[in-house]
Amino acid sequence: MVTGREVIDYSAAGVDTGKEETALTGLHRWLDKTLHFRDGRIGVPVMGIGLFANILDIGNGLGLAISTDGVGTKILVARMMNKYDTVGIDCIAMNVNDILCVGAEPIALVDYLAVAEANPELIEQISKGLHDGAEIAEISIPGGEIAQIPEMLADGLPGIAFDIAGTAVGHVQQSHLKKKDER
Repeated sequence: MVTGREVIDYSAAGVDTGKEETALTGLHRWLDKTLHFRDGRIGVPVMGIGLFANILDIGNGLGLAISTDGVGTKILVARMMNKYDTVGIDCIAMNVNDILCVGAEPIALVDYLAVAEANPELIEQISKGLHDGAEIAEISIPGGEIAQIPEMLADGLPGIAFDIAGTAVGHVQQSHLKKKDER
């Protein structure tokens, strides 16, 4: 990112990509061992670990796509603008994009909104963004959760400290998926 003449990279922003890669290696080592837990039953993962979404075999040639994502530093941008009706759109977009990238059609999302306090005006703006994002993506939001956790969100502005994430699902005919060796 460029601000005036100063160039800010991940390292300058406090992100250690080397540590993240090391952490992901450990995470994948353990999560990869779970892929066989559903062997012989509905829910066997079709793709390996490492993608932002995966397809679960739900029988009869159908796949259920699933992905989880948040909006990350876009919350800081919303805070700077004092405009929170776009973070819901971003949450939908990040999740729907991941579902589309594995070849599935997005159908629904559940949200998780963590707040320092239940500020009705803030939640209204975020909710409007979720609605607008769902309308654009043509998906439903059949449920979700609001968690009040002030002790975990202590560094935010009073009344507007929050984080948001979603889990989206989609569907696909498995015959439409490229085989691992075709990718």
